[in-house]
Amino acid sequence: MGLAAWLGGAGILLYHFYTITPLASIWTLLVFPFVSLILIFGYLKIIFFFLLPTISAVPGAIVAILSNSLIWIVELIAKLDMSQILIGHIPLMLVIFYYGIIIFTGFVYFRRRPIARKVICTLMFSALIVGLGALKWQRTHTNDLIITFLDVGHGQTILAQLPGKANILFDAGSRTRSDIGSRVVNPFLDYNGINKIDAIFISHNDTDHINGIPEVIEHCNVGSVYTNNGFFGGNELGGTEKYLNDYLIEKDLTIKSLNDELNLNSSANLRILWPNEEASKNKDLGDNDKSQVSLIEFADKKILLCSDIEKHAQRELLRLYPDLKADVVFVPHHGSVSTLEDDFLRKLNPDILIYSCDRTQYERQSRIITKDDSTESFYTSKHGSIVLCVSRNGLVSTKTFLSE
Repeated sequence: MGLAAWLGGAGILLYHFYTITPLASIWTLLVFPFVSLILIFGYLKIIFFFLLPTISAVPGAIVAILSNSLIWIVELIAKLDMSQILIGHIPLMLVIFYYGIIIFTGFVYFRRRPIARKVICTLMFSALIVGLGALKWQRTHTNDLIITFLDVGHGQTILAQLPGKANILFDAGSRTRSDIGSRVVNPFLDYNGINKIDAIFISHNDTDHINGIPEVIEHCNVGSVYTNNGFFGGNELGGTEKYLNDYLIEKDLTIKSLNDELNLNSSANLRILWPNEEASKNKDLGDNDKSQVSLIEFADKKILLCSDIEKHAQRELLRLYPDLKADVVFVPHHGSVSTLEDDFLRKLNPDILIYSCDRTQYERQSRIITKDDSTESFYTSKHGSIVLCVSRNGLVSTKTFLSE
């Protein structure tokens, strides 16, 4: 019965929740005795309660023990990685094909050649398994650089899928939307079949960059958390950064210090350009000017993630790297015109500008002129989530969740 229930619901569950639970029928056999005994002793408790109330305490105690044991077993099963396999979104036709196999297996017979039915069923199930495996492999092993700028309103959440298997999350927070970890980031990860984040980079300690990180850590496996030395500011932690630091300690994760270059076992190169040691120790600088600036290089293309740096950091960045150019620039401070240094974007000479902002910010922003009118601009408030793909041959393409 457990196997039949699993076969009947597997396609629907996979389509809506992006996971398969191949061991569900085995877990059903494991918990069934406990459920049966709880029902039996539970009804006995009810009967004895009206006839012999004192004796009813005995089956009640047994029910309590069985219930606690059932809860312990279910929690243990839930913690096992093999309990479910995250595939991600699948085409509807694949679900229809699956239920076609079930119908064929149950109702189609070959009188003269019964072995033909077994062979056809085996081939169809094998094709289904291979198809799901190919989808899973494609989503966890990419040859291209894929960067998704999620629409979180006034905030920043960027996922970089580096060539190979490395997934890097740059911040996860929002000022204008609540619970963006559980409402935006985690559904996006599930939809794309991603259940592991190799590293989370914290740019600085503003709420709109970090308040969704705990929800992400609760949801998926996170390898490490990194930040620059400017994150802590002084000797005493306070506010949001203290809450986040205490939470990470509870989860046996410690915030590691960033180096200039990190070995991510990928053909893409990630460099941290800012803040330098001097800026990190400068107590006169605000949190925004100590924001992390990251440069991702792949296939001769450069993507610059500027976080919230303001005019001082922008000037210093150009002074330290006078030849710095970028094909794609994640515009600093959500595109704020008042904190943008004159000619900062023009000197970077980008082909694509990406803004993470809410609708109010977008409507207040004036058009920023860069090198020429050929520069493309994308806004999360206008286009929704923005996907940037850099292929192995250096071809850059973009895709937006919303149309113009």
